[in-house]
Amino acid sequence: MKGMAKAAGDYLSGGISTITVRILLIAAMLALPLACAGFIQGLNNSLFAKRFEWAPCKATGNIVFVAIDKRSLDSVGTWPWPRSIYAALLDKLIASGARDIFLDVDFSASSSKQEDDRLAAALERAGGGVLLPVFRQQQRASSSETAVTRPIPQFLQNAWPAFANVAMDADGIVRRFDLGSQFDGNPTQSAAAALGRTGRTTGSLLVDYSIRPDTVPTLSLSDVLDGTVPADAIRDRSVVVGASAAELKDIFAVPVYGAIAGPLIHVLAAETLLQNRFLGTFDQAPLELLFAVILIIGVVRGRSAGLVTILAIGLTIVLVGEIGAFLLQWQYGLLVGTAVPWSMLMLAWMLALNERIDLGRMLVAVANTEARNTRRLMRRIIADSSDGVVAFDSDLKIVEASESARSVLRAGIGASLLGGAHTAVIDIVRRLVSEHDAEPGKIHTGLVDFPDNSGSQAAHYEASVTISPVEQTSAHPAAARSRFAGCLIIRDVTARHEYEERLKRLSELDELTGLLNRREFASRLAALHGEVLVCVLDVERFSSLCATLGRDVGDELLKAVAARLRNAFAGDLLARLDGGHFGVATSAIDERPIEDFADSLLGLFKEPVPIRGAAVPISVRLGIARSGEADLGALANAAESALDAARATPGLRWSSFDPSTAVRQARSRRLEQDMHDALQNRQFFLLYQPQIELADGRLVGAEALIRWNHPEFGLISPAEFIPIAESSGLICDIGRWTLFEACTEAAAWPAELSVAVNVSALQFERSDIEADVREALSSSGLPSSRLCLELTESTFLDQGGPSIAKIGALRETGVIIALDDFGTGYSSMSYLADLPLDKLKIDQSFVRRMNGNANAFEIVRAIISLAHGLNLQVVAEGIENEPEAEALHRLGCEMGQGYLFGRPDDPVRMLSKWSAQKPLSAEA
Repeated sequence: MKGMAKAAGDYLSGGISTITVRILLIAAMLALPLACAGFIQGLNNSLFAKRFEWAPCKATGNIVFVAIDKRSLDSVGTWPWPRSIYAALLDKLIASGARDIFLDVDFSASSSKQEDDRLAAALERAGGGVLLPVFRQQQRASSSETAVTRPIPQFLQNAWPAFANVAMDADGIVRRFDLGSQFDGNPTQSAAAALGRTGRTTGSLLVDYSIRPDTVPTLSLSDVLDGTVPADAIRDRSVVVGASAAELKDIFAVPVYGAIAGPLIHVLAAETLLQNRFLGTFDQAPLELLFAVILIIGVVRGRSAGLVTILAIGLTIVLVGEIGAFLLQWQYGLLVGTAVPWSMLMLAWMLALNERIDLGRMLVAVANTEARNTRRLMRRIIADSSDGVVAFDSDLKIVEASESARSVLRAGIGASLLGGAHTAVIDIVRRLVSEHDAEPGKIHTGLVDFPDNSGSQAAHYEASVTISPVEQTSAHPAAARSRFAGCLIIRDVTARHEYEERLKRLSELDELTGLLNRREFASRLAALHGEVLVCVLDVERFSSLCATLGRDVGDELLKAVAARLRNAFAGDLLARLDGGHFGVATSAIDERPIEDFADSLLGLFKEPVPIRGAAVPISVRLGIARSGEADLGALANAAESALDAARATPGLRWSSFDPSTAVRQARSRRLEQDMHDALQNRQFFLLYQPQIELADGRLVGAEALIRWNHPEFGLISPAEFIPIAESSGLICDIGRWTLFEACTEAAAWPAELSVAVNVSALQFERSDIEADVREALSSSGLPSSRLCLELTESTFLDQGGPSIAKIGALRETGVIIALDDFGTGYSSMSYLADLPLDKLKIDQSFVRRMNGNANAFEIVRAIISLAHGLNLQVVAEGIENEPEAEALHRLGCEMGQGYLFGRPDDPVRMLSKWSAQKPLSAEA
């Protein structure tokens, strides 16, 4: 070994002359401006950060950070939080006058329906002033394809998407931010761009880290929820809500400040825009080349100057240059990299030194000393390494080995590497040797995992093998090609392997029942072959049972259902889809009738489930679909469609997939989606059906009836779209529009005519109907006495007292209150006596049967008599002929409406038909 070191030293000493070193140094100085070395960029980044640190500035205060900190976690409870927490937070922030709100929380997965509905309602109340994060992520680690993770559609209906990706440089530090990207084919801003009030949606900018994070107004989320934060701290400011607690691991490395919370990076990026700190760089290579030439000329021509003088000049240049770069960055936001010029100065000093002494010999001596020290250091590192480290030669003999490696390989120094290594390690070593023989000038690496079951407990190891070429200056070229040095590093990854296996299980299984989750069930279902039968099972009244007996009992029930399914369908795909929904996928090769399968599955739950010493009876409904009725990937959705059909039919325990039902459900979903834009695009319109005084045939008013002219489907019946609007909650917006539109139209009618507007039970319960009525009357100028609100009996079923109080408040405004469709609901006399009503409307189902059915006639007589006893006017609906009108008039009914007097029509045409006070006649 000593002889080899001496020979190398003699070779270097004879080969490196003063001229050679001069040429190498000059070449290095000229090459530096053209190099893009990570080391140089790292030095520049460090200098940029220092300049930020030397000239700190404050945030504008226009953006407030509401932090999910440790105190908030202790106050609210276990993470992740229920979405009602965010709903309450939004209401607090909106009430305090927040301008824009960015919720930096992932809402891409559905929660419980109740929690999702509460947050969706809060977003709706916020009026579109909330930003929700979307993230662009790689679909797979080995793929360049990306996908956008987005909030569930229910939330995006009343919120704006904003990209919230935090981009890190190669060294893992966040220095810049994106201004936006494409989302569903539309240019969409990032959260920072939206909060920073810029119109740009493409490109990226550097974050100005001279803005101190501690000057950003920061509030604890728990204080906002408790109401201890004054409104002035939030009013007219943008708000960013996100995690700052270390437990939530939303922390990123940044210049100057080490590590800060991800939401705070969005705030600093937005502050960069608000303060117009558009940091920029420029191509410095031409100036750096000029500087290199000046240095070279100066050194060569200044041989007579002393080294101290040259060093002083160099330090002066560094001082003046750094001051200039600092001022440019501070005042104008121009980032000037000085690592290359100062590296050139160092090389120029070495060049000056080389002109005065024989630098070549000095370098050789230093190299020899370093080689000896490196050899000793490597032996020490190998011996002390916690990982197993093995060095081997081209004969695959072990040259050095740590103690941990010897215990794994069960071989020592001098032994063959192939003697005790695992088969996987031997295979990869042989492969790398073959690659080295084919390309001897390259470094070849490989990585392999292998188990070790020889001990009392199974272990897993990761082996990294590297083969590097070794130069042999005196050897034959053929022999030189076969020489190499090898390194094998063995790392115990047992804990990581177990953790990854646990994560894999958690990602695939439902934590409560141990069955597959929805995503894994769909994935495995799509990969099946042959005939498959899929069933979705719903535990009826599961939510009510949990509310009555407790969530713990509900969990025990789900476990019991899972156990029965597991016993009955061993080897088949089983999943808990969500809540009380379970999925079963089984082979259908036996072609047994689907009825038998449904009966056998229903039979599993005939017996009650024993829970905590009590027998809890349960009932289930099934939706079933076979392969061939839909693609395997969509088979679960088909089964859920069948389940919806079963639940919609009273007494039906199971249903098989019906494509026509699926088409109707798809149409309903499409109408629900399109309904959001229908109001804005004025696709809804009103028709008016006249209401007549039966005594003299005089027109006294009209009922406003809403219609929808869909751009693709044409006219859609209210019987179809009103239930959809009620289930989605849009009925409140539609009802409010109807009220305002009807009042505006009726204000132009003759003063003796009134207008009747239907108010759904959901609209009456959820909206501030009294405020809406006052605003509609005020904006239209319609007297309150000419407005009649028609309510159905279902309005009073759940909350009689509060509903009666709300009706009383409405009557105080002067409007008329009518009870619509009387006789078709519960018709409880107990609440009818307490209701502050003005009119009672007889449903058309009684009117049309009145003349041919004595029982129906008596019911109408009783309703009219009851109404008059309560001092209520009576309006009969659905009058289609003269005998019906005459019979109702004889019974004392004051007003009527129906096709006899006119079909629903445009208000101008309706009024023109009655302008001459025509006698009663049937319409065509």
